[in-house]
Amino acid sequence: MLAFFPGDIRLRRVRLFAGERPHATRRHLGAPHVALAQDVTQALDFSIGCVPLRVTFHDRALQYAAATRYQAFRGIRGTPFPIRALDSGAPAEGAAEFFYEWEQGRLQCRAGEALFTGVRNEYVFDSLLRILFSWILLPRTGFLLHAATVVRQGRAYVFTGRSGAGKSTLASLAPEGSVLTDEISLLRFEEGGWRAYGTPFWGEFHAGDTNRSAPVAGIFRLVQAPENRVAPLRQAELLRALLPNVLFFSAQPAAHRRLLEILSRAVEEIPGHDLEFRKDRTVWEVLPA
Repeated sequence: MLAFFPGDIRLRRVRLFAGERPHATRRHLGAPHVALAQDVTQALDFSIGCVPLRVTFHDRALQYAAATRYQAFRGIRGTPFPIRALDSGAPAEGAAEFFYEWEQGRLQCRAGEALFTGVRNEYVFDSLLRILFSWILLPRTGFLLHAATVVRQGRAYVFTGRSGAGKSTLASLAPEGSVLTDEISLLRFEEGGWRAYGTPFWGEFHAGDTNRSAPVAGIFRLVQAPENRVAPLRQAELLRALLPNVLFFSAQPAAHRRLLEILSRAVEEIPGHDLEFRKDRTVWEVLPA
């Protein structure tokens, strides 16, 4: 899967979901998949990053799998954004505000709703949901970042870096109950400042999955080293650290411009640091308060 990034328009391969390879079709439901008639729908309400969603499934088994996967995020406040999830179907007619297609499924957004097609299992649904959120957060001054987030003393510490930099390692070293997510972090500007939200977009260790948020203390670019050390990053350096790790799938120039506006604001208002660390719990001793 290719994600598009603005600026120098680099392309970076990202893993959209964990636990299965992209071609996987297993459901882990404890029961065989049973396809229902198209006029039988199952609705599921949940919220991620204070964005309320209502998903209509035409498959009872898939609805059950999604309800299990997003259990911690059930319930909504406000008018939900509607999503229809179908196993198959023709593209909707008319121009889409946002369209993305890949080997496993298709996403189309128009008239304030989203249509997912090719949704054969909960892993495809989760991947399309991540793609949707990369777009739906733009008017909400937010973005998805390939990062682990840990809450310390009521504030969120966001750790980003290339694959293998140590995000999951840091999450595993964090005190129990302090990890918002070990894989995909959601950052939004709200009244009073930037907040990091827990997401159900967890990584290989399934750390986090916590439906809460905290004000952002800082963003840290990870570097594994023999000793622990923190060094400040200039705004331009922080922006360069973020760009390869932001999940973004729109090819629209206007969407690119909006994302750059959001990221530029983030690096102006959130402290950035390089974090050199060794793989033990002494790393928490060097983080700025």
